[in-house]
Amino acid sequence: MDEHEVPTHVQAEDRVLLWFTFPQIVALTAVAALAYGVYQVAPFGPEAVRIGLGLVFALVGVALIVGRVGGRRLPAVAADLMRFGFGPRRFQGPPVQLVRAEPPAPPVKRSAADPQRDEQGIAEQPSNRTTDMQAGIATQRVASVARRFRGRVRKLANRKRSPRPRTRGERMPFKPPNWFRKRHRKQQPKREYEQAREALARPRAEPEAQEREHRAAWWPRLLGGAAALAVVASVVVCCPPLASADDGEQETWTSDEIEFDPPPLIPGRRLFIERLTVTASAATVVLKAAANIEVEVRAFGGSGGREPKFLRENTLGTGGRLSYLLPLDGPVPSFTFAWRDEHGQAGAISLAGDQLPYPLPAVEGELCGLQMVSLVWRPDRIEGGVRSDCVATLEERVELETAAGHRALSQTALLEAQVTLVSGTLTVSAGGRETTAVFVPDGETRFTLAQPAESGILAVEITTELSADLSIALPPLVQLTHRPRRVERRTETVTLTRPGTSQTVSETIIVADADGKPIPWTVSTTLSIPSAQVQKQVTLEIVHDEHVRAELVQRPAMSRTRSESLLLASAIASDDAYRALVVEQKPERPISIQTRLSQAELDELFQILGWGP
Repeated sequence: MDEHEVPTHVQAEDRVLLWFTFPQIVALTAVAALAYGVYQVAPFGPEAVRIGLGLVFALVGVALIVGRVGGRRLPAVAADLMRFGFGPRRFQGPPVQLVRAEPPAPPVKRSAADPQRDEQGIAEQPSNRTTDMQAGIATQRVASVARRFRGRVRKLANRKRSPRPRTRGERMPFKPPNWFRKRHRKQQPKREYEQAREALARPRAEPEAQEREHRAAWWPRLLGGAAALAVVASVVVCCPPLASADDGEQETWTSDEIEFDPPPLIPGRRLFIERLTVTASAATVVLKAAANIEVEVRAFGGSGGREPKFLRENTLGTGGRLSYLLPLDGPVPSFTFAWRDEHGQAGAISLAGDQLPYPLPAVEGELCGLQMVSLVWRPDRIEGGVRSDCVATLEERVELETAAGHRALSQTALLEAQVTLVSGTLTVSAGGRETTAVFVPDGETRFTLAQPAESGILAVEITTELSADLSIALPPLVQLTHRPRRVERRTETVTLTRPGTSQTVSETIIVADADGKPIPWTVSTTLSIPSAQVQKQVTLEIVHDEHVRAELVQRPAMSRTRSESLLLASAIASDDAYRALVVEQKPERPISIQTRLSQAELDELFQILGWGP
């Protein structure tokens, strides 16, 4: 016959006294003992202060044992807070370690008449959950009664149980005397006699001094125990295990607070990244579901990368796609894509750090400045664009000849050069493959690199080889000619123009008349010379000193070529090729059928139990 067992029908711990369980009673007893110890051995303060310390310790202990936040014990909540404060901000454990506050809902059967809803991942709710719950409870109770009957039969027959490990649903044997029993309750008479002799031999001291000595002797032990406990708790909390979220070990998950066994882990990916596009301020992520799942997308940013910036929840069916435009905020943005499938399994995919090419790289060169404006990953290729901004003029170092002839002079000068043409190629390499594209000056150069789909981080390098034609306008050249000393005689006919002139001359004379009497007479005359041109042969002697004659000679423009190489480096996440999730269907267990025993079987059973004649 087929045999099946069920755990406790209520899945809860037994309540022994009031609403306390056995572990809580033991913990409360320990807290009471420690509080009394604090009151007894505290080495400072009067009795009222020690009573207050003991009460505070007891209240804190009772709160930690009995108190709950959202149905969870306070130590577990404190441990989660410490993990959040000191641990990583991104889940790095296997999917089986995701804690759920309640048992996963049983998978819902879908209607075969509505394939469209099944494709989109829309689950139909059961029509009457109350009826199903009551039926389940009744089934568990019947199975529990049958299980107890079989256990009694085995006990009476002195049959040994199977050596299999106990599951979390089975009850522990009820043996409270063994839990509360003190070990080594009786001391040896000789030891008691020796202790009595030592007590009588010691001089009697003041009662307060003895009490103070007793407290001082126990205080270092309490401090040492508390320090060791704090160190162990810090190590356990601050050192969580590291593992991949999608490639965890095949292990089962248990909890001290949630008394149920989760369903077995179903291997396989539920969510794939079909396209990742990163621009200057946003990223576009296209997700494709390999099963019927619920997706929760979150984006984080801010100065520390922990501020939520985006939240969206959707439902996807097998093969369904969704595109999200996510903001890139802060220096270290990150994305998380959490999913939960119809089988109660959960997991997540995250993009952060080197998986996001943010910020997009840029480089400034002498000829052009390059800025990557987009980088796209697809399952079969990598695409992107590089925008360039090239200069029109630049300074070129030229060895310039400034003078020639009698003496040659040259010097190094920085001259303004006109950029007439810029050309080049882009070489894109990633994952051991590379491709080239023709460079587009003052525009956007697009490239496409074929790449197989594989999960990881692809390092992308873009090498740009540029060549520019330059035209440099040169200043005039100074041509120098040496002239030695010489004497030059020249005979020339000189034509002189003699200007005309006139002048009046007057003079007074005295003449005696016949009588001898003097008579003054004034005599005047006018003299004039007419103008005339006179030619004459003149010999001139010219002395030329030694000198250098300079002349400016215009020169044509100089043509040159300048080359440079620029490198853009980045990285982007890649994912495996899409494949639908295939869940192996377990063979259904045959239904157990109860059959009535025959008289011969009953007689054999009674003989085993010792009830027969």
